[in-house]
Amino acid sequence: MEYGRTDHSILEQLGADLQRERLSRNLSQASLAAEAGITRDTVRRLEAGEPVSTLTLVRVLRALGRAESLSGLLPGGGPGPLELFEKGPRGRRRARASSRDDSKRSEWRWGDEDES
Repeated sequence: MEYGRTDHSILEQLGADLQRERLSRNLSQASLAAEAGITRDTVRRLEAGEPVSTLTLVRVLRALGRAESLSGLLPGGGPGPLELFEKGPRGRRRARASSRDDSKRSEWRWGDEDES
């Protein structure tokens, strides 16, 4: 889906994709609605590109066996349990300033310029 498209056109495409998925599984709107725990009219509205609740979309995707596709909507959910365990009890540490030795650099002062 593209940024330049309208919300309505995105909903229409989503509805068409869901209808195609339903038909590929040889399901009627009524049987999908019963499996998802919603009304047939709600399935019709979703497939027509009309706005429905997020919960309705989740239920339909779950009934179609496609709930895992929701995980691709946003970037990763952060570190997994093993990653957290490996970092130890302190977790992520703050970024630190460079550890280079600045004491070797002389501090510049007014009047120290070369007069060449």
